[in-house]
Amino acid sequence: MVKKRRVFYVSGFDPKGPLFYHSLYRAEAAKQAAVTGAQIFVENRSGTSALAEQWQINAEFDERTVATTYEFLRWDGIIRRHWSRTEWRLFIDLLRTAWLYIGSGALFRVLLTAWPPFVTALYPAIFLCLLLGTALGVAIAATLALLTAGAPVLSAYAGGTVGLLGVIYIGRLIERRVNSYWLLRIYAFTAKQALGKVPELENRLDAFARHIVDYLQQADDDEVLIVGHSTGTLMAVSVLARALALDPALTRHKPRISLLTLGECLPILSFLPQARAFRAELALVAKATAINWLDFTAPADGACFALIDPLAVSRIPRPDGVENHPKILSPRYPKILRPQTYAKIKRDRYRMHFQYLMASELPGDYDYFAVTAGPLTLAERFQALPAVRDYSQFKLFP
Repeated sequence: MVKKRRVFYVSGFDPKGPLFYHSLYRAEAAKQAAVTGAQIFVENRSGTSALAEQWQINAEFDERTVATTYEFLRWDGIIRRHWSRTEWRLFIDLLRTAWLYIGSGALFRVLLTAWPPFVTALYPAIFLCLLLGTALGVAIAATLALLTAGAPVLSAYAGGTVGLLGVIYIGRLIERRVNSYWLLRIYAFTAKQALGKVPELENRLDAFARHIVDYLQQADDDEVLIVGHSTGTLMAVSVLARALALDPALTRHKPRISLLTLGECLPILSFLPQARAFRAELALVAKATAINWLDFTAPADGACFALIDPLAVSRIPRPDGVENHPKILSPRYPKILRPQTYAKIKRDRYRMHFQYLMASELPGDYDYFAVTAGPLTLAERFQALPAVRDYSQFKLFP
């Protein structure tokens, strides 16, 4: 039984930092407690630094108390520095990213592996190209119309510029509703990561690994849980691999180490030929079978590789005789959300991709707050659930 736990959480490519995620955890934990009857008290943030922030969680599940320190590993500052803000900057990023993914064959491998993430990757690219094409068309048409009507040249160009900016403004209003540009930004950043063009990220991942190793060497927790969400799954794997490289005896320390990946998208990096270092890190984690690794993905989440074994599709070998590393599971949202809620969330890709971190409406096996603040280790909580194997619904050629 877990009485004391440490969680190291790595977010996806999201400029929102610990303030947002602390507020989200506190609000959703209260909702989940109302569903399950648990008592979950989330304290204020503390230990503020450029590397991490943390908050204490005191919980009671069936009269069993658990103290959890939830540490948010920060790379949001790096994200903000690489967060393209204008459509023209995004278009340049799109051209560079498309050249790499198409030229290397990685995008075709995504399509062969699972078509939903392929469609998800194309959708924002098509939206951006249509928007900029329409804006340029309106600008040219307005300029020519004003020149034909006898307007001064400067006035004609000014009118065309107004038309261009007007279309872009309307496009931004639409984009805020569909929330598509974040996907472009993710792919663009991941391409830079594969090419080794984000040295500050490499330094931060090294610092995370050293931080975790230093903690584990003196920790007395019953479980140390590393959680990665979305592209944070890439970072979580890299951090764990680097920690294992720093301390090969890491798994022999007292705290049981668990790895939880949510909404994983590891292939968007591992499929790129240039990402040799990352595939080596994947291989190192694949060999660390003493670590309990569970991977949750939902078929309705088009931004992840749902129920796909990330090691198998990345051609990373496991030790002989080893299965369920990671153990592939589904959160089974239709069983823990009401039908009308599930139908609504399915129409919002961004919201669906965040459901892993949010409360359910009905009791069920998947409960993020029982996982991170409850009395069972990650492996014990889901021991009875069979792993998903050979899921082929989204394969182009099953």
